[in-house]
Amino acid sequence: MKPSHCFHKIFLDSRFLINFYFYLLQAADDADTADKELMSKLITVAFKCFKDADWGTCGEMITTKYDITQAKYKQCTCHMACAGEDLGLINSNGQPEPAKFLEYVKRINNSVIKGQLQHIYDKCQNVKGAEKCDLAEQFAICAFKESPEMKERVTKLIEMLVKMKPKSK
Repeated sequence: MKPSHCFHKIFLDSRFLINFYFYLLQAADDADTADKELMSKLITVAFKCFKDADWGTCGEMITTKYDITQAKYKQCTCHMACAGEDLGLINSNGQPEPAKFLEYVKRINNSVIKGQLQHIYDKCQNVKGAEKCDLAEQFAICAFKESPEMKERVTKLIEMLVKMKPKSK
């Protein structure tokens, strides 16, 4: 990799992290220490599980009415399943752990986000899937249907990620 390309990538990655941080601060408004710790854990898991994601395809999956039979979206749902497993929301058998989701909801202090997540829990806690990637997909479909506000937050985040991702040459 050429030194100028390395510098460009580092600059873009740094700019992304700064923008990502400010986005999360804005989303959390008056986040206290406990909320910031939860966000930090979520960011760490997201970076791990989505490091090889095709953000354009995953963004398309979230922002459009898509055909779930299209194989191109499977990688996105499997990245979501990875995050679910790392957070303990999906167990080692690929089954949901609704009590763990509720535990996270109870730990959040931001009333707006807490209310959205509680509503998602109430409506989507019994979602099932054939395997972990399908479970993640079915949960996301339910969550975004039940909370357009959360879908909007995720959509804005993905749009920012797509803009920040360096273009391939």
